[in-house]
Amino acid sequence: MQSFKSIKKIQLTILNLLFIGGVYANDPIGDIVESTGIGDILRGRESLPHSVGSEIVLYDEARTVNGRMKIVLLDNEFIDMTEHTRVYIDEAYYDPNPDLSKLSLRMVQGTARFASGAGNRIRKKNINVSTPTAQIAINGTDFTTTIDELGRSLVILLPDVNGDASGEIIVSNQGGQVTLNEAYQATMVSSLDTPPTPSVVINNITPSIIDNMFIVNPPTEVRQAIEDQVADDQDQDQGILDVDFLEFNELEQDALEDTLEDDFSELDIDLLDVDFLTDLLDVVEELTRTTVSLADVQQTSGSGTIQLKGASIGFNKDSQYNIFIQDGDLYLYRNVNGVIEIIIQNGNSGFIETNVEGYSGLIEFGNGDPSIEIYINQSN
Repeated sequence: MQSFKSIKKIQLTILNLLFIGGVYANDPIGDIVESTGIGDILRGRESLPHSVGSEIVLYDEARTVNGRMKIVLLDNEFIDMTEHTRVYIDEAYYDPNPDLSKLSLRMVQGTARFASGAGNRIRKKNINVSTPTAQIAINGTDFTTTIDELGRSLVILLPDVNGDASGEIIVSNQGGQVTLNEAYQATMVSSLDTPPTPSVVINNITPSIIDNMFIVNPPTEVRQAIEDQVADDQDQDQGILDVDFLEFNELEQDALEDTLEDDFSELDIDLLDVDFLTDLLDVVEELTRTTVSLADVQQTSGSGTIQLKGASIGFNKDSQYNIFIQDGDLYLYRNVNGVIEIIIQNGNSGFIETNVEGYSGLIEFGNGDPSIEIYINQSN
């Protein structure tokens, strides 16, 4: 999507799917070798069966619901997807010179395993795997990613056939980076600007038991690393000499004035109000998040800022939009009675007016004169 000199208006009526994206290539880059249950391949606006033997092409989106899928690409890279998982093929170019070949994948949601190929057609340094909150640079590696609907990501390095580390990966984002080079070493990434947690080794697991349950119930080692990271952040600038004990007067506090946000405890948790796919990482977010207002300003990669009004980065409960910034572009995703996915390329300004079941509202984006107007109206 390019910048516009004059205002462009886009009227969209959604029934099942809305996609705004790029140009789709037709050359096969791989095949589906295993398939069970419910899922599909999204190619443009067309949903295709995910049957064994089906070809994969550039810009395909592989999706599972109550099913699983395994894809093998041209250099024997494989992508193994569990239930409720989405993976995009962003770039796949195989040149006779392996140094010129490139592969870029986006692990968007759920649990997926990626293993690099034999190395004859593409150099490992030219393979890029990303999640909504992290980039993963690989070196002859087999690893898994587990991602919730807000993009919070758990990355685990897997062993080779001898039980040793299968290689090395570097997990990075705007907050920092962590290197994983031991079997079952892991890190959790909560947001684009929160550093990955220090690496920990997870005990008593195998590749076969790594699935979406790690979103709901992370390994003890990972949970402890998150808690340690939060504690370090809170204590970084304060020592014992910085505390003024005369400040504290418990008799002056009115417990009845405490709000849920200021004094939230385990007793306040409503166990019946649960989304089992995201609750665990909601706890992670509660430990690490900072308040984001509806007039949110987010730094993009090397090209100024993107300003949002009427929504915030992350999951918006009112509109049910999941919003994040990746490679400078603004992504808006909603999956309620139909899928809405909108990608706004960096540098554009405008608004999205959404009128669908359960929500009507306006989201403004960008820093300049409006160049894009998007209207979304749902019809039965």
